[in-house]
Amino acid sequence: MASPISEEKLKRDLNELVRLVERQGGEAKVIDTREIVVDERARLKCMYPPCRWYGSSIMCPPHLKLVPSVTRRIVRMYRYAVLIRLGTPVEDLAGPEWTKRHVPHELKLREVVSLVESEAHNMGYYFAMGFAAGECSLCLSQNIDCDALKTDRCRYPLKARPAMEAAGIDVFATVKKSGWEIHTISPTKDMSLIPCASLYGLVLIH
Repeated sequence: MASPISEEKLKRDLNELVRLVERQGGEAKVIDTREIVVDERARLKCMYPPCRWYGSSIMCPPHLKLVPSVTRRIVRMYRYAVLIRLGTPVEDLAGPEWTKRHVPHELKLREVVSLVESEAHNMGYYFAMGFAAGECSLCLSQNIDCDALKTDRCRYPLKARPAMEAAGIDVFATVKKSGWEIHTISPTKDMSLIPCASLYGLVLIH
């Protein structure tokens, strides 16, 4: 049986994961998983009004099997998580071309989440589990359909992760509880009223 990880090592490793995100150009902080808010309404917003990418991959509802009731139980099995923030230009998330302009930022977030999850695994936290943001653009950005919907085999298993909201995590409430600023963004909102924009990811650690 493996020896338990000491609190000293855990703290050191969590700090190193934060620095890893910073080296990738993002921000990160360690949060207690009790700060993670799971709310069925978060997943409901994927469906009503229907997101244009609803059902586009196994990472999105209704195909995603990680429903809020399951997410809530899983989150309780962890003590800490690394909350990740990547800043983006407001116009890339709210402007008229946002459906195309947001994709590079979303792909970068998936890369960072995957990197943190992988490094945590290498540190000995083999149950590390990552969440990204938005639709799974890994195939969609190449105008390729999600293979996993037909064959159950994902082209990018090491990078494909569900969005927090798709699993029922209330991103706004969770980010606010962490002490970070967050704003609602939509294509119809006056961009001059939006002071900043970001994409958020999360990796459950231990």
